[in-house]
Amino acid sequence: MIHTTHILFGVFLIFASFEGYPSSIAYIPFIYAISSSALGALFPDIDHPNGYLSRGNWRLISLSVRKTTSHRGWTHSISGAVFFSVIAGAVIWYYNADLLYAVPFFIGYISHLMSDSLNPTGVNWLWPITRKKFRINLIKTGSKQESIFQSGISFGISGIIAYDVMFNAGMLLNAIRQMI
Repeated sequence: MIHTTHILFGVFLIFASFEGYPSSIAYIPFIYAISSSALGALFPDIDHPNGYLSRGNWRLISLSVRKTTSHRGWTHSISGAVFFSVIAGAVIWYYNADLLYAVPFFIGYISHLMSDSLNPTGVNWLWPITRKKFRINLIKTGSKQESIFQSGISFGISGIIAYDVMFNAGMLLNAIRQMI
């Protein structure tokens, strides 16, 4: 999947999470949740030389990670999600922020694994326990199916916002307005 698909899917899961658990907005500001989820959604591809994060300020981390794995290796597993989420939590703790801010990062990370599972290459969710990759051969990277998937995710986000406005007094919409 391309980076925009991963970001959209991570953001979709944050919207769905906040709509499903509206009290979470009292613990994690919505802007932090969206940003952290987007970063988490991009992070598994730190193992790819052309990954979105591998090109810029994250280049040294990417080079280090690529010495330990090939693309869709351990970074594309639950173990990788936990490892990098703990590191994100440590960074958050260092800056005296609430450790709950690491949860959206983890959600974004898992969203990446979920969307890559729709790809023919698949994901080894249970690394190092097994080498078996889980895959549903539905969407090839950069294909028309991926564009349709992105449109569906965008429609889903719009649907959550519409539902929020009609049935939840616009809690998410108000949080979005505060971000602007």
